[in-house]
Amino acid sequence: MLSQMSTIDKNGRVAIPKPMLDALGITSDSEIVIELTDAGIIIKSTNLTPSITQRIADMNLPVADWDEMEQEIDAGRRS
Repeated sequence: MLSQMSTIDKNGRVAIPKPMLDALGITSDSEIVIELTDAGIIIKSTNLTPSITQRIADMNLPVADWDEMEQEIDAGRRS
């Protein structure tokens, strides 16, 4: 979990740290949803989060295909 302090300016705006924005895929022109809960405020991106399979594929891992990746995992190799 990523946790970081921020402040509220005199106009009531909160600066969200860039690493958090990046992790959610939020850019300066993104729409977000803000929910008030009993536990606090939740900020969610309206962008669809890519599936875990797509996120792994986007990593450009040094394997030729899924079979090779499975073999690498079985062999306990890490880069």
